Amino acid sequence: MTVRGRRRDAEENRDRILRAARTLLARQPAASMDDLAQAAGVVRRTVYAHFANRDELLAGLADKCSADLLEALGRTDRSGLDPEVAMADFALTLWTAGEQYRLLISLAESDLGMAGLRELLHPIAAQSRALLERARDSGRFATHLPVPVLAAALQAMTLAMMQAANDEWWADDGTRAAAAVLVAAGLPAAAAEEAIRRAMSQDVAHA
Repeated sequence: MTVRGRRRDAEENRDRILRAARTLLARQPAASMDDLAQAAGVVRRTVYAHFANRDELLAGLADKCSADLLEALGRTDRSGLDPEVAMADFALTLWTAGEQYRLLISLAESDLGMAGLRELLHPIAAQSRALLERARDSGRFATHLPVPVLAAALQAMTLAMMQAANDEWWADDGTRAAAAVLVAAGLPAAAAEEAIRRAMSQDVAHA
């Protein structure tokens, strides 16, 4: 086998392990590396070749979650959208993409810590702050909090709503969560609902 072929196989094995870890740890947070090897359909040695220990595995999984969330957010060009529609689309996309990565919250509580979670979500938070700044400039949003404080509050609220979904307190397709974010940002409820409707329409072009 060529060097390129071996490299491709190694990358495929790593992705397979991370996909299996995402599914397994969502069901069994205390699952062992042996459990993971079995779930991924590889031998234990293969798991340890990529991740020397559980901490490295969790860090790799968290990095992939964060990267995939950013990739999902990057599929839409929001620069030409009205600010409230851009924010609605951002919230909806984050919720939909985050559905499969709610494990990040569990990892933050048990392994990463909130500081680790904030670091992972920093690029996403930066996008949120930029959208809020544009929304403020439009004059359509309230100015009751400084943008960095409001962005942090909205992020914390979104994580809390995702955790509530983890705990099966509610089920949401993202529309109620997005409405909550827009209202908390200072947009009237009726305007928030209209922005969500527009964001979900064909007017929003995805890259």
